[in-house]
Amino acid sequence: MRKIKFKNTDEFERVFKQQDQEITDSIYESIEEASQLKKRTANLFEISFENVEVVYNISLPLSQWETALQTCLDLYTNSNEPDKAIDTYLLMKRVNKQLNK
Repeated sequence: MRKIKFKNTDEFERVFKQQDQEITDSIYESIEEASQLKKRTANLFEISFENVEVVYNISLPLSQWETALQTCLDLYTNSNEPDKAIDTYLLMKRVNKQLNK
């Protein structure tokens, strides 16, 4: 799980509205870890804001992993990251097997 602290909500929106390589890498890594541990939920992010005591945990259930990985695969393919694209494709196949058990 990646911890991210934002100064304000505008900064949060900028990071998550665009396709960000670091965010994509974190999503892939969180799903891969959860898959290896045979978990049904991937803990993606712990989000907090300066001057606010509340922390938000963002997680993704197994049923949504394939969709998230497809988005990662698309970004890696468009960014000319063939190694990451292959790893993501292989993880998608493994996740698909978990879904069909």
